[in-house]
Amino acid sequence: MGSLPDLTERSRPSPVGRTASRTVSDPHRHRAVIPQIPVSTICKKEWLWKKPKTPSRVAQPAVVPRRRDSAASSLGAASVRKLLTRQPPKVPKPIVNRFTLLCLSSGLCATALLPFTAFAGAEAAAMPLALMHSIAAVIAPFSPLILQKLGARIVITIAHILVFILITAHTVATPLSVLLPLYGLCGMTLSPMSLALTASATTLAQAAGDEVRRKIALRRALRALRAAQDLGLVFGSLLLGGALMIWPENLMQLAQPSATPTNITLQKWPPSEEYFLEDDYEERTCGAAGCPNTQSLSGTALTAEGRRILVAVWASVALASIGLGVYGASSTPGPPPDARSIVKDPRTLLGIPMGLFIGLQQGFIYTSYIKWYGVCVGGWSCAWRALFGAGCLQALAAATLSMAAARGRRGALAAGGAAAHASLMLALLRWRAARTDLALPAVAAAAWGACAALWDVLQVGACVGGAGWRGPWAATLGARHVGLAAACAARQFVCVRAQLATLAAALAAALLAHAALELRLRRGEAGRHRS
Repeated sequence: MGSLPDLTERSRPSPVGRTASRTVSDPHRHRAVIPQIPVSTICKKEWLWKKPKTPSRVAQPAVVPRRRDSAASSLGAASVRKLLTRQPPKVPKPIVNRFTLLCLSSGLCATALLPFTAFAGAEAAAMPLALMHSIAAVIAPFSPLILQKLGARIVITIAHILVFILITAHTVATPLSVLLPLYGLCGMTLSPMSLALTASATTLAQAAGDEVRRKIALRRALRALRAAQDLGLVFGSLLLGGALMIWPENLMQLAQPSATPTNITLQKWPPSEEYFLEDDYEERTCGAAGCPNTQSLSGTALTAEGRRILVAVWASVALASIGLGVYGASSTPGPPPDARSIVKDPRTLLGIPMGLFIGLQQGFIYTSYIKWYGVCVGGWSCAWRALFGAGCLQALAAATLSMAAARGRRGALAAGGAAAHASLMLALLRWRAARTDLALPAVAAAAWGACAALWDVLQVGACVGGAGWRGPWAATLGARHVGLAAACAARQFVCVRAQLATLAAALAAALLAHAALELRLRRGEAGRHRS
């Protein structure tokens, strides 16, 4: 018999020193070598309460470039944020303070000169005013040279001194042979003074920083000058109204049955309301005889004492403007004028028609309108309200329309202003002076002041600023004074209906020229942007 197998249990070797292996049933086990897998891997189990481990560091090199890109982008965003939040360079405070004093000086001078012009142009003959503005128109082309030789401070101070002397001369019985030279001397300084004020605004704008901020600062400076002059007209008309309340003179007491106009024949005087409503009344009463010395039953005027005191107050205001002008204006001379730009610049020829129209309408509102639609209707108590309304709405419209024009709405503003001004002229052409329409002169004057502010804003925005602007702007100032001189002379000789027709024709020509100027300026800006 064979031997039985040995069934005794043999001792297994100790597991220390070797790793437990797992036999895998593989049909190709004789051909492939199975690597040993650790027991920890086999017995590993993910429990629910255990947190997942952080990912391996093997993927870290792929994240490093992303982190670098995010860091770079954050640094760029921080730098851009600093540039956006950085405050622009401010205009030096001494320059701002001097310009503020200059605005106050200009406002005080306007407080004395503008109401005095309206008072003298409507109350007395307007021929001295026509002489003054004629000389100002002749001197206007030489204003850049005068400003370059003397400087803004001397020019503004001399102009304010002559305004003070001219107004003071009317406080006493000064003969006409002395007044006419004073009007001429005052006219010699009006154009250089206007150019010096505008040049002071551009000097302030040069310290504002880059080109965009310079344009913004220039618009604000010109807006401040315009507001000061308009508010001066408002305060001057308030002084006139206060004097009428303190020293009134009732025109009814001066009315005499034999006091008839020199160029018409009436059966009785004072006239009735139907007389003012006749269609041929204005044709038979033209020029200086537009209405008689006793215009209406309820009209008021100033007494002789009241006139002297009012003119003395205006003269004291002009004296105060002298001191502020000395401290406010700059003493540095202006740059030499560019003679070639006056001829080649399109602002010269295309800006003259608008300047002529601005002068015509301003002279009309200060002379013929105040006389015909103010004094002839309700005396000076109605005329000073017309001046006050014109100044208030002119100041308000100049501030708002300047901001609208800065946003590129110049074409729409010009079209709307043309329609409004033409409608106003038509209304004045058909309206007749009657004592029952005491509110219409103030309303019409206020609307006229808004239109006047619009034309001034559009022309100043197109002509002031840029290279060589002083020569074209001096020519524009000359055209304005030509219009003022013509309007003051027309107050003496021409009917109101003819004046309104002339204003309508001048408005059409000014709109065409201004539209051509805007197109030329836009083409020039587009060419500079392309280059």
